[in-house]
Amino acid sequence: MSVAIILFFVAIAIGVSIYRERKAVPATESIKAKLSSVLQGFFVHPGHSWVRVTEPSLVAVGADEFTKSVFGSVERITLPEVGSMIQQGGKAWGLKRGLRHLVQTAPISGRVVEVNQALYENPEILKEKSPDRNWILKVQPIGLNRQLRNLIGGWTLSRWNQAVKEQLASILGSAEFAVLQDGGELVSDLGDHLTEEQWNKVTKEFFATNRN
Repeated sequence: MSVAIILFFVAIAIGVSIYRERKAVPATESIKAKLSSVLQGFFVHPGHSWVRVTEPSLVAVGADEFTKSVFGSVERITLPEVGSMIQQGGKAWGLKRGLRHLVQTAPISGRVVEVNQALYENPEILKEKSPDRNWILKVQPIGLNRQLRNLIGGWTLSRWNQAVKEQLASILGSAEFAVLQDGGELVSDLGDHLTEEQWNKVTKEFFATNRN
């Protein structure tokens, strides 16, 4: 299924969810309470960075589980400056290990209001599951509702994640190591085992900001 088709269904799902939420929530409730269940959840950009909406004017963003697996151990993270602007689909941050460098896509446009200093000082935190710990940036978004239509969430996200894992397994089919665990989840720190040729195939296929 192409990204365009996926995003079409995402837009429909978001529109239906917002409509239902507006019908059910009284107008006298606070702005935060008015956030629909969709807006309170997670969304992922096709470039494998996520968005977590915490308030109408604040989102946390980070690297998804796919990124963390295929990159492997991270020695250093390069971050934009607080106050700088990032653009959805543009460059956001970088992950480094030795000569290997992954520039990751910004999942949303806006102004960077905070960077995760603890993560910058200890990149091992990126491996943690909690989004309260492993976020990379906090951003004041521009046109949040419009931008969320370009992201993947809900039931579509689960199906997309599965398709991506199967695609990766196909690309690395001749690898001498396991790609998927029992149960279908990606092997953690998979990237530590990839050859340079395999890594180049992965970045070309899954990370647009690293293409020449």
